[in-house]
Amino acid sequence: MQLSLPSFILLIICPLLIPFSLLKADAITTQTQTVQWQQADIERIKPLSFKHIPRHIKDPSNQYLHVPAAIKLGEDLFNDKRMSTNLAVACATCHIKQKAFTDKRNIALGIRIGVRNTPSLLNVAQQNWFFWDGRKDSLWSQALAPLENPAEHAFSRLQMIHFIANDVDYRKRYATIFKQKLPDAETLTKLPLKGSPNGNIDELITWKKLPSETKKMVNRIFSNIGKAIAAYVSTLKSKPSRFDHFIAALEKKGESSLLGPSAQRGLKLFIGRAGCANCHQGALFSNKEFHNIGTGIPGRDNGRAEVISEVKHDVFNCLGEFSDARADQCINLKYMSTNSHAMAGAYRTPSLRNVSKTAPYMHDGRFKTLNAVLDYYASIDKQKALQTDLPEMKLSEQDKADLVRFLQTL
Repeated sequence: MQLSLPSFILLIICPLLIPFSLLKADAITTQTQTVQWQQADIERIKPLSFKHIPRHIKDPSNQYLHVPAAIKLGEDLFNDKRMSTNLAVACATCHIKQKAFTDKRNIALGIRIGVRNTPSLLNVAQQNWFFWDGRKDSLWSQALAPLENPAEHAFSRLQMIHFIANDVDYRKRYATIFKQKLPDAETLTKLPLKGSPNGNIDELITWKKLPSETKKMVNRIFSNIGKAIAAYVSTLKSKPSRFDHFIAALEKKGESSLLGPSAQRGLKLFIGRAGCANCHQGALFSNKEFHNIGTGIPGRDNGRAEVISEVKHDVFNCLGEFSDARADQCINLKYMSTNSHAMAGAYRTPSLRNVSKTAPYMHDGRFKTLNAVLDYYASIDKQKALQTDLPEMKLSEQDKADLVRFLQTL
């Protein structure tokens, strides 16, 4: 075979180009050697396994949590767009099943644009506090807040009572589950169509004019709606990941190839030098607490510090009259930190399970990728460390690549 001049030239120079390209390649390596694990490291990793997520959800403030009929009612309500002023927004509008129950937006969009990122609902019932700032202490009281938020559903609790009572199916199911009759037609005609202590000025005035017994009746129905929605949301759980299968093999054999070398190096960094596991602990990869990582905005969004009083005096909290818990069961609420100075700029540690599917990241969705998140952590120097709850970070490009590879296995 006779080569043309161009082909002959390429044949000569390509062997020279290949090593040159390797020299110019990024420092990030693709090593394939086996990562060695010491027993002490394996012991640190074991608690991260999916099998340690409690199977049975507990919430003494919601006695309907495991009632099948309540779960089904909650699912239907979760997907019902009629529970919004424009008849176009349901809980499922922002918490989309196909997107790990997030919406892929940096800021949630309901009736109008909100102020925070939509967190995933998978395993959320395992948390102690709800919303990024923890302004609710139960999943059922959390479920109520978006309904009356003007940026989300813009509904009011009086609208909710009319809606449930006038829907033949919901009315029947509500009475069966909660053993409580909804207002009859005559009572409904005397009840204002809109009203809420959290509404606009007209809705607030309407609410204040209601007799105390009427307010109590409305709040009881409203809280039960939240308990039904929470019963459904409590069933939303993640499945074992590649990482969980890796742990099982590692426990059994002391080594495993179910994760590649880069992901395994990332795991070693996660539990070691990078310090990620200090906050992202346990099988949920969350210590369920609040930390200032430097993302708060003083004067505009100061995180946990702004809601301590709100959660303490919430009529729907664990110690309130609409809770099903005994006072001695409300441990988190009774002993929560009330030091607003210490909680300035602090937000709840999110779970990292399914984290590769829940972008963008942080409470305001400021980072589009995991790489951007790690770039931020790697920027923490001594000065920033003094201003936050974070240690000084020193992560190389290789470290960051390995950490991302590991997080993708969750």
